[in-house]
Amino acid sequence: MKLRWKISVGVAAAGVVVAGLLLRPNRSERIAAEETRRTLRQQGFKTDVADFNFSSSSEHRVREAALTNAFFNRPGMNQEYYAQEQMLRGGYPNQMTVVGTNSAIVVWRIEPTPDFRASVTWTGSYWTALRGAVSECEPGLDAACAAALSGPIRFDFNASRGHAMLLPQISRMKTLALTLGQRTMVELHDNHRAAAWTNLLATTRLVTAWDAQPVEIVQLVRFGCATIAFNTTWQALQSRNWTEDQLAELQREWAVADFIKGLPETAAFNRACAADMCQRQREEPVPTLGSMGLTWGQALRSPGSSWQSYRAYRQQLSYRNQGSFEDEKALLLYYRERELELRRVVQCATWSEMRQLPVVTNPIPFQSKYFSRVQSMLNLRQMGLAVQMHNSPGVGRSAGFLGRAAESETARRLILTALALERHRLRHGAYPKALAELDTSFLPEVPVDFMDGKPLRYHVADSHFILYSVGLDGSDNGGKMPLQGTRGLSFQDGRPFRPPQQTDLVWPRPATVTEIETRDVEEKQAELQRTEDRNQMAEAARAEEALQRARTLARLEQISKQKPPRRTDEPMLKGQPLSKVLRNPKAAGTNQLTLDEMLTLRQIATGQEPDIATFEVAVSFDTLTNVGTLRLRVDADPDGESASDGAELQECTRDANGNCRLVWNTTYDPPGKHFLQAQLYRVHLAGSPRLVVP
Repeated sequence: MKLRWKISVGVAAAGVVVAGLLLRPNRSERIAAEETRRTLRQQGFKTDVADFNFSSSSEHRVREAALTNAFFNRPGMNQEYYAQEQMLRGGYPNQMTVVGTNSAIVVWRIEPTPDFRASVTWTGSYWTALRGAVSECEPGLDAACAAALSGPIRFDFNASRGHAMLLPQISRMKTLALTLGQRTMVELHDNHRAAAWTNLLATTRLVTAWDAQPVEIVQLVRFGCATIAFNTTWQALQSRNWTEDQLAELQREWAVADFIKGLPETAAFNRACAADMCQRQREEPVPTLGSMGLTWGQALRSPGSSWQSYRAYRQQLSYRNQGSFEDEKALLLYYRERELELRRVVQCATWSEMRQLPVVTNPIPFQSKYFSRVQSMLNLRQMGLAVQMHNSPGVGRSAGFLGRAAESETARRLILTALALERHRLRHGAYPKALAELDTSFLPEVPVDFMDGKPLRYHVADSHFILYSVGLDGSDNGGKMPLQGTRGLSFQDGRPFRPPQQTDLVWPRPATVTEIETRDVEEKQAELQRTEDRNQMAEAARAEEALQRARTLARLEQISKQKPPRRTDEPMLKGQPLSKVLRNPKAAGTNQLTLDEMLTLRQIATGQEPDIATFEVAVSFDTLTNVGTLRLRVDADPDGESASDGAELQECTRDANGNCRLVWNTTYDPPGKHFLQAQLYRVHLAGSPRLVVP
């Protein structure tokens, strides 16, 4: 005890001295961080969240309320509600359902069928069900459409909170885009052209009129909305009842959209947010020894763990007063380089030029030399962005944030060209044979593929046209599109796998009836094949499980026939052999039992057989509850320590004589012989296996 007191007093004294030293800020590191900030500001770089104003005007806020509250007046959340949510927000069926190589289904011309694999079901006609879902939120959607068409869109964000800034409006924008796209499909199906036009234009303006702040997650959601608008526009243009004025208005909307120019500002905001995180870390209350679990009682009970807590406490103080300044300086310089790289990126005319820059193909994450909350928050943020990019709808395979931006810019050019081609057809009665023949009053120059700088690929097929970009890989695959399964998985030979790289970004032709029927047959065959494969895998797993069980039972049977060796290494507990501690003095004939004999199962007839088998173990129940847990191992692998097959169904209770009773529910186990062992769980000791036939 005296030694413990000395250690505790020494730790406390050292803690006071070191804490006093660590609480003094490191002046040199602070000066270096301040100098770095001052130099960057002189060079024209933004370094503080106060440099960013993400607020909006009262007019914008009124528009924001209409856009983000479109679904707040929905009825109660019953089963019908969730079915409608799946149809509206799930965007089923996919508006770019690919058939063959370069064609897609015109969704509003067909009758979609329920897909139980995707958990999308309804009663009766799909269009009746979707119309009902739309009508439930009609007032909110009408107000959202009016808001989108009335002027520019800008949300009110509090930039002073940095990366802790709340962005509830963003997810609602994506939901609204999906829902307006679905409503456009309903109106097209019902031949309500004026209503379809209103919803199509509103869906477009969610992208083109959105003045999105330079925040990566905001930009990513806007890219996703651009993809939704791309798909909706393709569906709408398969109806040839639009006027040239309507097509020209859509073309003007997409002509002003920009997805590239503001990218360097995202790095500037990230720099300010990162520096703000370091400052907030220093502004938090100074941790105390008590908050780290360093108390006198803890020091006396466990000097070793107290020393570990003290080390953690010391590291926190050291980071607060030195490491945070070092990280702040490093982050300011890190994001300065990222901004300079993005400035070079936006000067590139094509993706093929961009991808030559290291920031595009080999981005370097920030890595602190400290294990700190700042580093953890940066890591979590990058993981969140990666998830968002993975889940965002895309017209091709993405290559990170810049890849998403490049895809959106390419989709914009495809839409502009498609609209110009439709205007050409209205005026001249047919599509041009080549883009060079396109009426220059619609597009003054031959449209260029943003991916490689060459003209977009184009050819006319059966009174329709196919228009495409080579995509992020830069390889011309003849306008090939990734085939989509029910949940967006790509398929090849009827089997799902990751999206293939060898595809293009395509404005496809509409699929013919024959192609759709062929696709349906192929999907059914593919589903049958997948079901057969699953059944074969399940059968193989059952066979392997049966073989493994047979091997285990054979080993257990051999072990049960052998006389167990006398234990020479019996564990000690509180200075006494474990067998003595667990012995039940009230039970007759147990005083001389060894630990192995105490763990031997003795079956008791209760009248509940064969469903319930009961065993007695000569272990004191009252003592056991303070030591560990007694459980029943059923057909457990003798080489392992975990129980299997029914161990979770057993129950340990107190017998009338004070011993332990183990109750085994055999209902869920296969009939026949089994080998059972009683095991002291926490000390991993088990008796000899016993053969039981319930």
